[in-house]
Amino acid sequence: MNHDFPYYLLDPVTGRLRFTATGRRVLGPRFARAGIDLRSLKTLAQARAAAAEVAHQELIAAAHELKGRDPALDAVMAELPEWGG
Repeated sequence: MNHDFPYYLLDPVTGRLRFTATGRRVLGPRFARAGIDLRSLKTLAQARAAAAEVAHQELIAAAHELKGRDPALDAVMAELPEWGG
């Protein structure tokens, strides 16, 4: 197993991506909340794009939860579209 990346294995010849049991356990629920099934990701490029979408959706969820709780945070985050300007 590649210990630098315990969540997936990448075949260097074909470029095929496969998630490890740890990757499925840790990442599966997060990706599923964004509507992404890990089994649909076959390449590192697809996984990176999916991870970017997951991070974006998590940022939106955090903004909804945190907006209005702290004026200083609101001031810093106001420029982000996810914060709702």
